[in-house]
Amino acid sequence: MKKTLLIFVFLITTFSFSQENIILSQQNANEKGITPVWPKCDRSRQTPIKCFDNNLRNHVVRNFRYPQLAEKDGLSGTITVDFIINKKGKVEVIEVNDGHRYLQREAVRIIRTIPKMTPAKWGNKPIAVAYKVPITFIKPKQK
Repeated sequence: MKKTLLIFVFLITTFSFSQENIILSQQNANEKGITPVWPKCDRSRQTPIKCFDNNLRNHVVRNFRYPQLAEKDGLSGTITVDFIINKKGKVEVIEVNDGHRYLQREAVRIIRTIPKMTPAKWGNKPIAVAYKVPITFIKPKQK
């Protein structure tokens, strides 16, 4: 009886712990129609996914600054930033792939300035959603 009770308690705690840490990839979230809600997207005519994608793209473009040291050194390339919109609707940068550190720093800076939003929900519970965003740095032409 004690063994059965111990196994039952272990299974319950494992199951409830795993429910708290659900992280969906962007692709899985989009397939299920689950996405964080960007500020003001709740009043948009667009679907939440389309509104999120458009706002993310616009955010990157508006906040993009070519790093002076990277420009001076003639650096260019694509930096991929993996990040999560967590259960509180805040951005957490997980990993930065490829490229020079000057470009990586700017890519991370851009992603970290994403505004807090309403988190994605699975049922009524907030969940984290993982994203992967490539940011391309093209060396500005010399004047």
